[in-house]
Amino acid sequence: MRSLFSTIFLLAFFLWTGLAAARAGCVTSQCHAGFTEKRPTHPAEAECSSCHLDPEDKHAGGGGEPPALHEDMCVACHDTVLAHRYPHSPVTRSSCHLCHDPHGDMARKLLPAGYSDKTFINYSDEAYRLCFSCHKRDLLMFPDTSYSTGFRHGTVNLHYLHVNKANRGRSCKLCHEMHGAEQPKMMAAAVSFGNWRMPVNFRITENGGSCSPGCHETRQYDRRATAAAGRPAGGQTN
Repeated sequence: MRSLFSTIFLLAFFLWTGLAAARAGCVTSQCHAGFTEKRPTHPAEAECSSCHLDPEDKHAGGGGEPPALHEDMCVACHDTVLAHRYPHSPVTRSSCHLCHDPHGDMARKLLPAGYSDKTFINYSDEAYRLCFSCHKRDLLMFPDTSYSTGFRHGTVNLHYLHVNKANRGRSCKLCHEMHGAEQPKMMAAAVSFGNWRMPVNFRITENGGSCSPGCHETRQYDRRATAAAGRPAGGQTN
């Protein structure tokens, strides 16, 4: 029994000292130079070992292998991002890096350049570069389409109608939740307009849907609508 205890103690001791050495030697003139000059870093007030694990020293010891990561590294702190009925597909226990740079700028929510956190922006491909890393640009390119989006009335592309504007286009986050939602299509239950939280009242149907937000009256869209049907019921989106 004493031998087993001694073995466990020694393993824990060597693991701790190895991690301590890694923490002290991560940022040098040869390795990761300038990293600590980023302010603030993520996670705030944490050591490299909060996310990285290198017990066998295959990374810093000359092996050149990437340092291992703690299991469930992100959700250990951000567990609520998994608690959605309809999660955004990159939101899993291992895919957060598809949208977030864990060593990025905290002031930008670890998002790379090419994504605006504003609700109204002037449309450009660059403004949606992060989204376009997964979503096809066709989604927002054509005023009329029969294939590039399901958010259409007949062939009228309603994503284009809302977003592709030279002045004050609606950003994705105005209507959609980013990590996940309780409604289909990741539609937000409510969106911010100044200090007012507007209910969206989205309802999905077999061939379309409807919404009744505070910014306009109830609108319905139907993908089977003919060209003669014109714009979605309720009038033209401003």
